[in-house]
Amino acid sequence: MARSGRMICQITVEPGRDASCRKRLYLDAANGSMSFEPLTNESKVSYDGEKGITTFDMRFEEDTELTGYLKLHMWVEAGGHDDMDIFVNIQKLDEEGNWLPTSVLGEPHPGAWGKIRVSRRALDTKLSKDFQPVQAHTKDEKLSPGEIVPIDIEIYPTSRIWHKGQQLRAQIAGHYVREGWFEPFFWDINNKGKHVIHSGGKYDSYLQIPVIPPKYVAGDYVYR
Repeated sequence: MARSGRMICQITVEPGRDASCRKRLYLDAANGSMSFEPLTNESKVSYDGEKGITTFDMRFEEDTELTGYLKLHMWVEAGGHDDMDIFVNIQKLDEEGNWLPTSVLGEPHPGAWGKIRVSRRALDTKLSKDFQPVQAHTKDEKLSPGEIVPIDIEIYPTSRIWHKGQQLRAQIAGHYVREGWFEPFFWDINNKGKHVIHSGGKYDSYLQIPVIPPKYVAGDYVYR
């Protein structure tokens, strides 16, 4: 394993690949952005726990392939309730901020996704890996008023290439977001009041992404 700044590179067993680099994109709740550098100033953003959505975006400065598991680490607070159900979609946007879905069975799929019930945030230490948190589901840990807790959300594995100028979006909501999608999934959610996401300073909220380096680069020529 090699470390370069905040990037972790290690040998993996992903089919067809011999190495991946996990990078952290730090969430900035002040402006809904993400960046590779940790933030010093603390901020927070909230959305309606039942119907609201918030997003965090970043623009790639070079062509970038993401293949593997993503992980969303956040510090959260339940405003007016003792629990939270959180749903996450990872989306690709073009240079102008328009959504670029994948096509599944001819339908626009919303993207790699994950979910968590915050009272079940405790992880199974034997099964969890840095890139794939696994919830233990052995106890309920309800939230007290004003309590801010860290959570880790597993994001389903994906494989896509973002070209220079295109954007990555983390879409976060208290409900299962599907627009025009036919799958019949449904969850009994336990949301009331506001969901609050904290970032910066001691609240190191981030999205961890699996970057696959090119196999060969010579000048402007890139082979993946």
